[in-house]
Amino acid sequence: MPKKTDSPRGGPRRAPPSGGPGAFLAEPGELRVRLLGGFEVWWQGRQVGGFESQKVRALLAYLLCHRSRAFSRDHLTGLLWPEKDPDAARHALRQAIYNLKSVLPGGGSPQPPILSSHAGLQLNPECRVWLDVEAFEDALRRGRGREASDPQQLTTAAQLYRGELLAGFFVKDCLSFEDWLVAEQERLREAAVEVLRILAELYSRRGEHRFAIHYARRLVALEPLSEEAYRELMRLHALGGRRSRALAEYEKLQTLLRNELGVEPLEETRALYESILLDAREEAAPVEDAEPIGPLVPLVGRAEALAALREPWQRVFEGEGRLTLVTGEAGVGKTRLIKSFLDSVTSQRRALVLKGRGYELAAPVPYLPFREVLGNAIAEESEVAERALASLPAEALSDLALLFPELCELRPDLPVPSPLPEGVGRERLFESVARFLEELCDGSGEGDPLILLLDDLHLADRDTFDLLEHLLVRLERCPVWIVAAYRPAEVDPKHPLSRLGDLRAGPPAVVSIERLPPSALREIAEFLVGEEQAPVLAHLLTSRTGGLPLAVAELINFLWDEGALVPREGGVWRLAGDSGPLHLPRTGGLDDMILRRIRRLPTSTRRLVALAAVASSSFESGLLEKAGEEHPLVVEVGLELMLKRWLIRQFSPYWSSGRRERDIVLWARGARRGSFEFAHPRIRSAIYEDINPLRRQAMHGQVGAALETLYGDRTERSCEMLAYHFTAAGQWEKAAVYLEMAARKASALQAVETARYYRRQALEVRERLETSAGGGRFAAKLKPT
Repeated sequence: MPKKTDSPRGGPRRAPPSGGPGAFLAEPGELRVRLLGGFEVWWQGRQVGGFESQKVRALLAYLLCHRSRAFSRDHLTGLLWPEKDPDAARHALRQAIYNLKSVLPGGGSPQPPILSSHAGLQLNPECRVWLDVEAFEDALRRGRGREASDPQQLTTAAQLYRGELLAGFFVKDCLSFEDWLVAEQERLREAAVEVLRILAELYSRRGEHRFAIHYARRLVALEPLSEEAYRELMRLHALGGRRSRALAEYEKLQTLLRNELGVEPLEETRALYESILLDAREEAAPVEDAEPIGPLVPLVGRAEALAALREPWQRVFEGEGRLTLVTGEAGVGKTRLIKSFLDSVTSQRRALVLKGRGYELAAPVPYLPFREVLGNAIAEESEVAERALASLPAEALSDLALLFPELCELRPDLPVPSPLPEGVGRERLFESVARFLEELCDGSGEGDPLILLLDDLHLADRDTFDLLEHLLVRLERCPVWIVAAYRPAEVDPKHPLSRLGDLRAGPPAVVSIERLPPSALREIAEFLVGEEQAPVLAHLLTSRTGGLPLAVAELINFLWDEGALVPREGGVWRLAGDSGPLHLPRTGGLDDMILRRIRRLPTSTRRLVALAAVASSSFESGLLEKAGEEHPLVVEVGLELMLKRWLIRQFSPYWSSGRRERDIVLWARGARRGSFEFAHPRIRSAIYEDINPLRRQAMHGQVGAALETLYGDRTERSCEMLAYHFTAAGQWEKAAVYLEMAARKASALQAVETARYYRRQALEVRERLETSAGGGRFAAKLKPT
């Protein structure tokens, strides 16, 4: 017997598979009914028809929305046939019941979907029915906590709300039914408005403005006369660098208010408009206003992995430092899983999240993941971070400033940090980092946990693992959770990750992620295009992706690029035709798919994306301008296209970028200025490997020269990247200078393995210089390392 839970309206009912993974997946033998946005009944992948009148549909909808209740025949006849005399009304009801039993699956079985007797009528509680209204309310209840919101649950609710309850539905001469319907439409619409408002605010706070704009647009569609909704959309467009779009939204609102209400926008709305207008400049013509941001692929098939993360998270509250490793092949969705989990738990319990990562470049930076962690903490500009810094002795602050030089800019009173002393300096640095993190835990005064998110840990330098081991022992009695993602294929028995199983504090928890099964791919298909076209899209996903989530996303984006996946209202998509004639790549796999998408871009944008791939996994818009000698407008248009096609995304080194917001004029620099990263490292590597080797070598030289110009007299901060690019460019004299600089920098931090790496590289370059014409004189001037 299906499991029963309490219904929002009271009484028992079967728990629908809503609120996250499984929310859209049809179960075997389950009747699926969608009332939000229309009236659809589905059974085993086919739409059920044969309802002989609108009143029959209204009867079924009413019973579904009150599935725990039985109604008297008099109540139902008065609701739907008030114009008829009692005998005629009861006859019409009997005909409607007969029609429902005839067309609904199982109508003639011992357990029919409709239970009727002389006493009353109700939906059979034992009938397996999925109703989108119930799924929406379940997701809403789970996502809308008393103290915080769960983005994953609210996203599910937003996708389920495809329009008003029974949109376009009309039943003649039924005032009582109409009163009920209007009240329910208003209640559910208000709930949807709240969901969209919260999601727009959450994504805006995270700096993910394109997602925020998606939900803000839907909010405006639901509340076309709401100035508050329009102000949020205007602000988000300005944050995303689309000032002209923000101004156009104001003009649309102004026209709407004049035509519908005969009023002008409020002063607050006008002030926002003028602040954006003040800094307006010429921009490329924006894309069409109705254009969507692209298909959003849901997180599915990860219920077990999410549950596995919850156990170590709970252990943190017992005051234990924990290490959890999330493992899986490239593109399987490790980072997305972790971020989704952290989004959920940190919305319910306050926690400080600091992130760092390893990078797929042959340019190791000493302790880079923890350098980024410190940068996150210091950039918080919170009382907790300030108290933690204030509690440290001068020596510890000096050590942190050596690791994170930007600290000297925030604390001009600090002396210039000096190299760590040999022998004891390495342990002293490790202890300074541990003490700072310990102070962050204690500084809240409320026992709030500290979460360190370390992505692509397999790419970190060996010195980082030494620091990690020290922290795991030193902080084992503090509420610190270190959760890290890595690829097992990159870890051999000699890799430092292999040592983590022998820690004194005990082995880490390991959460393994596998490829998605066909049932999850079917759920993605149904989420995007609905029941009718789900089999076609599910077949494509199953046959072409092997269940790898990155390949799934790229195939869906490819279909969008090709015009085979087109938008409908309410965040829903549809396949154009049957997708049969599509020329999908048949060989080469994921990289071919990525490269086909790249080749659809304009020539100028292809040049920029190649330059970005040469630069790094993350890059600055100013670097592309300088290295490519491109006009800023060309770069902005190119970045806009790459963002639109999900090839890149805005890069924030912080978990939440909303904490350093400034006024709207500065926000207007937006999405097409600043820092970016490739949507996945596999996209970057596919593009990089496709570049002609000679052209790639020249581009490394362009990037290196641009970095020299941009950093000016602060090249030491980026000497590792400069060494990498000039070495790859074959510019040995410059490579030698920066390799020596990188070796000294690593030695100053007692990063033994990294310093050794750069010394070996420098030696190889000196040998090249000594054998080249005129190189010997230059090599003699180099300082020995």
